[in-house]
Amino acid sequence: MQRLLNCRTSDFCQPVSGAALKAAIKASEGRVIMVEVAAGATPLYSEVTNGELLSAFGADLLLIKGMDCHTQVIQGCDNFRHLKQLTGRLTGVSLEVLADDAAGNPCAWNAGNFAHVADADFFCLTAYDKPGVTASRVCEAITQLRARTDKMILVAKFYASGLAPSQEYAQYAATGADGVMIPAPASCRGASEGRVEQAIAAVREAGALAIATISSSQEGADAETVRLIGLASKRCGADMVNFGDAGVAGMADPQAVYTLSMAVRGRRHTWVRMAASLHR
Repeated sequence: MQRLLNCRTSDFCQPVSGAALKAAIKASEGRVIMVEVAAGATPLYSEVTNGELLSAFGADLLLIKGMDCHTQVIQGCDNFRHLKQLTGRLTGVSLEVLADDAAGNPCAWNAGNFAHVADADFFCLTAYDKPGVTASRVCEAITQLRARTDKMILVAKFYASGLAPSQEYAQYAATGADGVMIPAPASCRGASEGRVEQAIAAVREAGALAIATISSSQEGADAETVRLIGLASKRCGADMVNFGDAGVAGMADPQAVYTLSMAVRGRRHTWVRMAASLHR
């Protein structure tokens, strides 16, 4: 697979291993943008899905959040597979890590849910600051998922207190994650460039992609704030920047995606990604 910046729909329609996708992102030198789409959110405009809107404004990868793995319904389209056809993007699924196997939760990580979405392009194990959702529990989930797929596995562990110790992020990489999300500079309390840079360096040294994530409602911030966060993330060495879904209508503000894209990769790559036909 060529570097992700140069990939088009014909590339994204092909099955891709975690190793190949990881290399394609790494080769793009910090200029890849991933965005989350809340499956249950009503589209901002009824004529198009939120995924199409975000893709039109420059998103490279889509990560579907809160999707029922059994029905795979995404508001505005038929299902997960349909959204991928509409957008022409590599599309992944977020699975929430809970304290137990959460057999009755159709959005959670467990073997049964995974079996229904195993054909997704990549996966993200998302863990919030809840009782029993510890670093050890996340590592257990990484090991279980890795045993079932060779596709890219990302990890996003969030704490109300802000950044976790750098060693924790590195631990997820050492356990088998291909990429680890770290709060972008200024996106949560205490997320100074120095601390974020240390965490990013630890993840990259452990062999994984370091992903700076904007996941604290700054997905809907003004353009200048988004631009500054994006440039700071790039200075810190992030391999990719991720937008959460808390901007507007279950996604980042599309203008924020465009602003970030222009800041971290300029007009050429931004406009080409926006304009490239799904037939390429």
